[in-house]
Amino acid sequence: MRKFAGLAYCVVAGSRLAVDGRCALRGILLPAALLALHACAQTGAAAQVPAGRSVAVEGFVPPGWKVEQRHTADLNRDGREDALLVLAPARPSPADGAGLSPPRVLAVVLGAPGGYVLAASNTKLIPRVDSTTQEDPLADGEITVRPGGFDLKLTLMAGVGSYLSASLRYRFADRDGCFRLIGYDRLETHRATLDTRDVSIDFLSGEVVRTVGNAQSDATTTRRERLAPNPRRCLQDLGSAAEFDPLEAR
Repeated sequence: MRKFAGLAYCVVAGSRLAVDGRCALRGILLPAALLALHACAQTGAAAQVPAGRSVAVEGFVPPGWKVEQRHTADLNRDGREDALLVLAPARPSPADGAGLSPPRVLAVVLGAPGGYVLAASNTKLIPRVDSTTQEDPLADGEITVRPGGFDLKLTLMAGVGSYLSASLRYRFADRDGCFRLIGYDRLETHRATLDTRDVSIDFLSGEVVRTVGNAQSDATTTRRERLAPNPRRCLQDLGSAAEFDPLEAR
């Protein structure tokens, strides 16, 4: 059993979810004291993006994969058009696991003389979930590009078995030699009580803002603190969003 922002969830181990008798085969984490948000993160099915240079963006798509999303902007502010790609299998594979959302790869390709070069890629950040019980993290997600960086929004929400949902926003910038994580927002809502618990982190200043409240009330409680330690985090180094909690190690 692991914790995500104080919420219990199960991590896929092989093909079976079984922790303290509360997780069944590809099933739902049942509540103990709190209904839990279950994030079935699974790794290992994503292909590696070909490194090096290509005359076209499509040259970075692994065989059997497709460009699911393409967003263009001057991501490194050099005056050339760059692209942020979301790659996914062209068709489902039985080996990927029935009922799971597809493996996805985030790739940043930068415009260069004669084509593009791969700047960074990540095969783990967008988690895979059991689509029979949970929403696809990108179904209500959003990718926003801007000069010098981009934002990635993901949603973790169970259709059955839990009232908890979490909206996660990652902000990246071309900084310090990589596409660095400079901001992180986590907005949690209990859909039955409408209680909310939010965390906002500025990784450049180290400031952490925690806010607790209720969607039906304007009354909130806010607490500010400092993040320590605060290591540099680059796109290619991040693990699954279902397991990422920068406050846990403090």
